[in-house]
Amino acid sequence: MKRILEIVLAALVAICLIAVVGIYALSEMRLSRTYEVAAADFTVKTTLPAEEAERRARTLMCGGCHHDAGNILLDKPGVGRIVAPNLTRLAPMYNDAELVRLIRHGVKKDGTGAAIMPAGNFANITDDDMAALIAWLRSLKQLPDAVAGGTQWGPLGRVGLALDKIPFEADLVPADLTPAATRPADIGEYAFRTDCSHCHNLDTAKQSEAFLAPALKPLAQSYSAADFKTLLRTGKGVGGRDLGVMTQVSQWDFRYFTDIEIEQIQAYLTRQP
Repeated sequence: MKRILEIVLAALVAICLIAVVGIYALSEMRLSRTYEVAAADFTVKTTLPAEEAERRARTLMCGGCHHDAGNILLDKPGVGRIVAPNLTRLAPMYNDAELVRLIRHGVKKDGTGAAIMPAGNFANITDDDMAALIAWLRSLKQLPDAVAGGTQWGPLGRVGLALDKIPFEADLVPADLTPAATRPADIGEYAFRTDCSHCHNLDTAKQSEAFLAPALKPLAQSYSAADFKTLLRTGKGVGGRDLGVMTQVSQWDFRYFTDIEIEQIQAYLTRQP
């Protein structure tokens, strides 16, 4: 009997080891998957003053994730630690065409996908705003990393990768994009597509890996114009409520919208059928 138990235990250990090795191998295959997206030529030409180029660039949500020199987006035992890298150090490693591919397609310099990069939204960035964004990135003074180390995947994260459950937006963005050349005069819909829709739906709540985001149309309708400006500038809800991720993103990014732009965003959200 003892011998039988030893054989069964050894078999179970062997099965577990095979499963662990298999999950690790599959997760590594997922992380090393490459995308056939060419880094098309992109010439940075912007006639905007440096201050306006920076203002437009900052409205496109870079700071909310990356902060000034890198930021931890997720740190959960078993799942892993996901780091948004230091852009002041990363940008000089890419030429302009490679930066455009990274931003619009979520494809890194080596052809692999960037996890949790909102390329599905950034695919909508117009050429003139992309030029402003890259010009701003090129102007940044290089800073030491604010976060030691990079992204690391735990056992549960590895299982998610092996099962293809971790989002890589490089899977969703078409390779043959034709973005608009110029930023629209009324940025309401444009801001929704480049920024807001990453976290929010218009009419229904949207569950992400980290939080539940409310539907934007009823939210925008429930806010006065003054309170909506306060929301985007400070990330604070009515009564000064802290709104977590929204508060952080607003304070890093959305506070750079002008009054007119905020009015256009609210008008677009409230007039949707």
